[in-house]
Amino acid sequence: MNIKKHLVLITVVCVAWAVFYLIGLSSDYFLTWTTAEQMLITWMGFFSILPFFCFFVVVFLGGDYFKTSLWFAFYASVELFAFDYVVVGLIEGQGLGFLMSHWYLTIGYFEAWIVMPLVGSALMKFKEASFSGQKRNTMQMSI
Repeated sequence: MNIKKHLVLITVVCVAWAVFYLIGLSSDYFLTWTTAEQMLITWMGFFSILPFFCFFVVVFLGGDYFKTSLWFAFYASVELFAFDYVVVGLIEGQGLGFLMSHWYLTIGYFEAWIVMPLVGSALMKFKEASFSGQKRNTMQMSI
């Protein structure tokens, strides 16, 4: 992947984190939400938001979808952890304890490593199947 694609991924993750953080500002970064609401946002992230978001970003960047999805997972976990650690751990003074108090964030760091490679792998299989189908059709037409 070239530097431009890395910068796109970094920018997408920064913007996504900022939006998520701004949404959570009124609720102390979702701490005042009930456990059921926190679980709902975690499940929504896992089953809808993250796969949908990953699909469009990875397809937009093109190339090796699986490799791109791994880089996306890296930025979506390591970069988000760094942002959360600075804001919640350092500025708010919770240290690494935020990994327990904000358990839904901790789950999100791992979700990225499950969902994004699955999306990338599925896209690669679809791309390969589509390519082999095109190749087969071309061979049939030449016969």
